[in-house]
Amino acid sequence: AQLKFEQGSVAAQQGDLERAVALYRDTIDIGAQGGPAALAFQILGYNNLAYHLHLLHDPAAIDDARQGLQLAQEQGMLALQPFLLSTLGEIELERDVTAGEKYFTEGLTLAERLSMPERIAGLTANLGRAAQRRGETALAIHRLSTALAKAEALGLPHLAAQIRLWLVPLLPPSEARAALAEVRALAESTGRKRLLEEAQQLESTLGTK
Repeated sequence: AQLKFEQGSVAAQQGDLERAVALYRDTIDIGAQGGPAALAFQILGYNNLAYHLHLLHDPAAIDDARQGLQLAQEQGMLALQPFLLSTLGEIELERDVTAGEKYFTEGLTLAERLSMPERIAGLTANLGRAAQRRGETALAIHRLSTALAKAEALGLPHLAAQIRLWLVPLLPPSEARAALAEVRALAESTGRKRLLEEAQQLESTLGTK
């Protein structure tokens, strides 16, 4: 189950989302057959399957995220729940900002209680995105900047790069271009195709300003 999960992560980094989805389905199937360690990967498989189905605009994403959260709750696996709450929030954010924000807040509260710094940074950033959707630009910049500082302090370059991309539309053009250059350099050096594609899309919109 762990091997399939890691293969799925590599496929996702390379931008092959369909292959990643297939590997996360394998993770779930294999994880269902094992003990506690395999169960953890089954739940994480649901989380990553849901997230990448969401990236593919598949409406089934929310059902897999809910199934993963339900399994984590039934099995008392608290430490995995902030991941699923974050994914549910991202899916809902596209449809209902209030619902998305509720999941992010619930996830952040649990992550803080469990002292999960990486999840605290990620969920703080997502709350920044929710503020942006509401048109609360100052609050969005504050939350995203706070999350970015946390991610950098923790030595999490991929998370920091993703947060930078979320910040870009809120920054003056010169700062936005500098942030995109940092993201592009990381994406090119680590082979993270999806990050690079996101950066290129944002660069094209900046070019019209």
